Amino acid sequence: MIEASAPGKLVVSGEYAVLAGAPALVAAVDRRVTCTLSARDAGGWRFASTGFEDDSELSRAVVFDAAADTVAGIARRAFGTGDAPENLHVAIDSSPCYVDGTKLGVGSSAAMVTAVATAFGVLGGNAPRLAELYEFHADYQGGGSGLDVAAAVTGGVIRFQDRAITPVGLPRGIHLSFVFTGAGTRTTDLLSTFDGWRQRGATAPLERLAAAAREVVDCTANADAFVDALGEYADVLERFDQAARIGILGPGHRHARELAAQVGIVYKPCGAGGGDTGIGVATDPAAIAAFERQASAAGLVVLPMEISGDGVKVRTG
Repeated sequence: MIEASAPGKLVVSGEYAVLAGAPALVAAVDRRVTCTLSARDAGGWRFASTGFEDDSELSRAVVFDAAADTVAGIARRAFGTGDAPENLHVAIDSSPCYVDGTKLGVGSSAAMVTAVATAFGVLGGNAPRLAELYEFHADYQGGGSGLDVAAAVTGGVIRFQDRAITPVGLPRGIHLSFVFTGAGTRTTDLLSTFDGWRQRGATAPLERLAAAAREVVDCTANADAFVDALGEYADVLERFDQAARIGILGPGHRHARELAAQVGIVYKPCGAGGGDTGIGVATDPAAIAAFERQASAAGLVVLPMEISGDGVKVRTG
């Protein structure tokens, strides 16, 4: 038996700006995807999943001819050229990254790729390098900065810029609230809209967003300065969204921002936006508690979630 698990992530700051070379602040969260490999007597390779629901039974020959943008393709590439077993049970559990069948938007695909590739790499005798995981995920999802893969591997909070990773810590005295809007989005659709806007050459709003992102990562030593910088970043992100017409602040996020403003805390989407999950940040725990009460009353989902200090983990037995 080989079990590999990897955490999801939330982008604290730097979404979209990271694609223009700015730094992003990324937190791994304790919503993990687990891949478990175990022996099977017959029947080839069975892929059984909980969460994204993609069960299949494949022969070893089919697996080793699978496309790069499939789970079987990730397994094939991570395993390498060794002597593969004829029969194998592959259980993938991404259910912690869903609520009532809807994705939370916490980087479950990167966590899945990291967990699957690590499990099969260990099975083949050589766990994948970070550069390989970037490649696997880009092929599986169709692109991206790689920050979600980096968070899945390292855990904790990182500064991510041009694939350079620096572990950092959030300031002492910061309190966080994680809120799910109730609606999922397709990151690839939002990124496609961003790419189309960027190709038209209107880059000034993106440059302002990048400057605000740099300010946030420079303020991680002081709680008050960090909250102020993040609040300014959230405002610039909203103006950027209005200019680019991406839809980052969907209805749930706009409502959450209104509620946050009423109690004096900062709220922003985390990542591509649209729906998915956002974060409330303050130095006052009472203000966070008031925000959570109002968010719940408004039909938003306050998530029991924490920053995860652990990146990808492997257990054998």
